[in-house]
Amino acid sequence: MNAIELPYLKDVFDRLKRGSHLSPEDEPLFSALASRAQDYADYFAPLGLRLVRHDREFFYFEPDYADKVPDTLPKIAVFSYILVDHAANQGRPVEEFVMGQNFLLSRLPHFALDRYVALLRQVDVEDLGDVKLLLGHMERIGWIRWEGEEEFRFLRPFHRVFSKCLELAQRAPVAPIAPAVESSPSA
Repeated sequence: MNAIELPYLKDVFDRLKRGSHLSPEDEPLFSALASRAQDYADYFAPLGLRLVRHDREFFYFEPDYADKVPDTLPKIAVFSYILVDHAANQGRPVEEFVMGQNFLLSRLPHFALDRYVALLRQVDVEDLGDVKLLLGHMERIGWIRWEGEEEFRFLRPFHRVFSKCLELAQRAPVAPIAPAVESSPSA
């Protein structure tokens, strides 16, 4: 196959090789890739790159070393867990809460509770500046999009980590509630 036959090949390759994800928000690259996904996969395969098309309609390269955890992944996992926990504590549908709205950096729940702060400190996230750096990384890989100076929203590729957070949250054991003990009046 001739590389010239694949539209936007250089741009698609550059974005995916840097660890980014391409989703419907990434036009015209996404449409070019979606319409000829197998052709792109066949082109990348001899280079040792496996193109993945996720069920939620986005693309990425399978990581070179699946057993090597990027430094940012634990931070992203804790960041995500806090959003899931916050939504669940409010009784809101978690996926709708996370994927269906824009967030303001200054209104995130991450520093509202001591237990959230403790979790963030375990992964060296100390303040909103660190959260903004983390979100900048998430933007570079196609998981969020900034909508303003401090407003952002999650994109489809965020499901790679978000789905795992939901799965873990559903498997977590629920502590049984101890029955209330009625005290009898003393005579």
